Amino acid sequence: MSERVAIIYNEPGISKYHDLGEGSAVDGLVDSVMAVSCALNELGHEVFTLALTPPLSTTEEELSKLDVDIVFNLFEGFDGWPESEAAIAMYLENAGLCFTGCSSKTLRACENKVLVKKCLRAYGISTPNWQVSYPGCPGKISPDFPCIVKPLGEHASHGLSAKSVVNDFQDLKKQVEFIWQAYQRHSLIEEFLPGREFRGLVMGNRHLKVFPIEEIIYNLPPDKPRLLTYSAKWVRGDEYFTGTSEQCPANIDSNLRSEIEELVSDSFRALGCRGYASIDLRQNREGELMVIDVNPNTDISIGGGARFPIEAVGISYNSFIDEILYLAKESNGRRKPKNKYPVIEGLQPSMISS
Repeated sequence: MSERVAIIYNEPGISKYHDLGEGSAVDGLVDSVMAVSCALNELGHEVFTLALTPPLSTTEEELSKLDVDIVFNLFEGFDGWPESEAAIAMYLENAGLCFTGCSSKTLRACENKVLVKKCLRAYGISTPNWQVSYPGCPGKISPDFPCIVKPLGEHASHGLSAKSVVNDFQDLKKQVEFIWQAYQRHSLIEEFLPGREFRGLVMGNRHLKVFPIEEIIYNLPPDKPRLLTYSAKWVRGDEYFTGTSEQCPANIDSNLRSEIEELVSDSFRALGCRGYASIDLRQNREGELMVIDVNPNTDISIGGGARFPIEAVGISYNSFIDEILYLAKESNGRRKPKNKYPVIEGLQPSMISS
């Protein structure tokens, strides 16, 4: 059935972090908008696009004028203001608009990496030990080196570089100071996990489906830490971009695959995700899997993180987008839940019972 669909997203512009060499993530969002718009048109829907700009009062006025059946939410927060992502979702909820992806509650929780880790721990899910710091922070910081230092409330790998992995207090202090000056954020200090890195794409509401597991493969010089930096994701030509690749399905045995599928499903539920999300995991020195991040409304551009799992399961991009619409209508009470997803029947069901 043809429907009126509005794609909302943040207006592209010069990034607040452009001078830090971190302006390319905006291009990824534009790619997502174009890909989703094309898919929706080919599916027979009437498509509108709405680029949102601050302040929130103006944005809410624009949203109030929407006359559509469903909102495809690609809004990732205003530049340098990630908290606005949840604010827009809350407005859509309060306005009674059906929209894709996660709720404002989940988006708000995932803005704070410490809250994510506390939620995971509360559900018995392993995650690296952590501390929070800022320049002149009172209290004793006693990390186990090497550790990784990242901004507490940023997404898209902002603030992650080779310098993020530190081996002594002097470098730790420098990185905490840098994050405070560059991003005006506290620093999250985590133990650095040196093992294999995996990503799991999950889709569903009550009944979950886990796509084939993806492994991040690093081919970097020995002096470069194996880390999915900002440059690895967004800066073409950088040694991290060229030295980082994805393998999907990952070359893992059935026991490890089952363990990852269970962890990503548990994490999806622990943070209250719906629709779609991706979960990042790494192994520690002993091979134990730990969840390092939960990504609600993960990148779904054709060339983005969801590309390889979609291709691995053998479904079309249009079918993937169509399923996201269905899940949005299901979660908003416009469709009855179904036990099987017709376009992704080849996927493994969640190992978590409803």
